[in-house]
Amino acid sequence: NFIHGIRSKQWYQRRVRGQLQAILEGEKESPMDFDEVSELAEVSSQKKYASKLASDKSGELFLWLFLREQVEMHEAASITEIGSESIDVLVLRYGIQVRIWRDFLGDNIEFQAKEKHWAHITWPAIDGKKKCSKRYELLDNLVVIMKAGKQLFKINGSLPRPDSMDEVTVAVPDGFATEDV
Repeated sequence: NFIHGIRSKQWYQRRVRGQLQAILEGEKESPMDFDEVSELAEVSSQKKYASKLASDKSGELFLWLFLREQVEMHEAASITEIGSESIDVLVLRYGIQVRIWRDFLGDNIEFQAKEKHWAHITWPAIDGKKKCSKRYELLDNLVVIMKAGKQLFKINGSLPRPDSMDEVTVAVPDGFATEDV
C-alpha cells in the first residue's frame, strides 16, 4: 500500500532521529548498535525508492489516460536516438521517452536512416500539399504527436508534416532551444 509505505518510512525516520537526538543530548546511551542503524537506514532507503517508483508510475498512468481521452497531443521534444526503424525522442514537458516507429508514420511515407546519425523522412503529396521531406539528426528539436497505445503505459509517437506546422500551436518549455544551434 502506497500510504502505508509513506507512514512506515516516516516512522523509521522519526525513530532514528529521536534516538540520535537523545544520544547527542546525553539523555541515553546508544540503544542501537551499528548493525541496527544500518538496517534501519537500508529499510528507509528502500521505502523511499519504492515511493519514488510509485509516484513515477502514477504520473505515467495519468498521462496515458489523459492521452487516451484527448486522442492525440502535439509536444515539443528532442531526438535522443535514431535507429534503423525508429526515432526516440524525449518529451521535455513530461520527462518521458517516446518511440516513433517508421511503420506508424503513415502510408507511403519514406523513412531512410543511418543508424545513430540521421533519419530522412519524405511525406507524399496529399490534399493539395506538395511532397515534402525533412532530415533529422541527434539532439534536433521537433514536435511529436503523442497518442495512447493499446497497451497500458504505452505511448506511441508520430511526426507531423513539416508544412502543416503553421496550423499547430505547441507550448515550448522554458530552457528549450527553439532554433538549431
